Amino acid sequence: MFEEFRNWMPSSGLRLLLVLSICALAIAPGEAAARKNSDSEQITYVFKRGDTLYRLANNYLRKSSDYRAVQRLNRVANPRVIPVGTSLRIPVALLKYRPSEARLSAFRGNISIASDGQNRTPVTGMNIGEGSNIRTAARSFMTLQLEDGSQVSLPSNSHVRITRLRHILLTDSIDYELAVDKGRVRSKVAPLEKKADRYRVRTPVAVSAVRGTDYRTRVDEISGTAFSETVEGEVVVAAGERLNGANLVTIAAGTGAAATASGAIAKAQLLSPPELLDPANVQSEAELHFAVEPRESAIGHRLSIASDAGFVDIVAEAEVRGTVLELPTIPNGRYFAKLTALAADGFEGMPATYSFKRQLSTLGGSADAGDFGYRFKWFGKGEGERFYRLQILKDSKTSVPIIDEAGLSADTVTLSDLADGEYFWRVGVIQFSSDPDDPAAIEKWTDFEKMTVAN
Repeated sequence: MFEEFRNWMPSSGLRLLLVLSICALAIAPGEAAARKNSDSEQITYVFKRGDTLYRLANNYLRKSSDYRAVQRLNRVANPRVIPVGTSLRIPVALLKYRPSEARLSAFRGNISIASDGQNRTPVTGMNIGEGSNIRTAARSFMTLQLEDGSQVSLPSNSHVRITRLRHILLTDSIDYELAVDKGRVRSKVAPLEKKADRYRVRTPVAVSAVRGTDYRTRVDEISGTAFSETVEGEVVVAAGERLNGANLVTIAAGTGAAATASGAIAKAQLLSPPELLDPANVQSEAELHFAVEPRESAIGHRLSIASDAGFVDIVAEAEVRGTVLELPTIPNGRYFAKLTALAADGFEGMPATYSFKRQLSTLGGSADAGDFGYRFKWFGKGEGERFYRLQILKDSKTSVPIIDEAGLSADTVTLSDLADGEYFWRVGVIQFSSDPDDPAAIEKWTDFEKMTVAN
């Protein structure tokens, strides 16, 4: 597969190949596998002085007898005499390799990692190898860092298998492959340095090969359609298992491709990044609340929250059909929000990233009549020192306060000398952060409440 697109994809460029296939390609060692994959997964080796096919087989092929498959594939008459500079095609399935590993950089919630038939307890920093089966539950996230520095992020409700995680000895190159059976995966792939380096993501109907880019892969749970959306770099799409020059479709950054089980390809321009209303607003309520500038082209939005700008440590995510997104409470701190628009054709748009502050500070109040007068009470949650302020106005919300008490540390005030009439009251709080590195205070008020006094 890779040899067919070397002419149009320079190794230094940010290129992505998406080759459609109706089913996943089985890989097995031996001559049968070599014949099956001879058209699609090969490397090219240039003979050097002193090389023979036997020596190559002993040092770099998984079985020394596999030299026969290489001999037949390249129509070599004498395996002992091959001129220096001769290029031989060698199926990747025959090559020796050392196992590579992925490191669990961050995770949240309930994730499942199984390998060799056993479930493993997730621990940040643990190594995860080829053959691992990974699942994320609802409101769960994880990020892997591969040996070459590439990052793979799984959001909630996703199922991914690591089918290749290898370092090929002959070419000193990487051979990575993930299979997305359900949900989504984001691949932020470091530029591949060697011609034989390979990074691929498979779905039940598509396979993508990349040499350094940022792109998303998603399998629609209902239709089975596989979506590929390019944030950086370029994608080339072709129907079938092999590239066909007449059928190539280029998917540049900001565009996407959808592949169906029938082999059809739909190409679309991704929606531009959405605009977040009041992005500098401190998120102080019990639930996080974000509002998006509405536009007709978007039917919904997806929002991801992370503790870092690279979105390695994802802490929350929400998807809505509309422009208002709410997420459960998260600890105080500085966070990053990544926002995308969802189109009616199923594609997710280009991302916009915002930073925001989370400082929980809730406030509520009540007023009632008691034996000793009228009692005003307030309550709320938040870390750090909290000081309250009670305002009472007579007849109108715009009149001058008849009571304006600030700096209150208690949560109750009782007044016994209110004359008959209509009053409007509210309570405010100023809360100082408990974080010495971020000491800014937050101030908020309840809405005015009306109270009628009739003694």
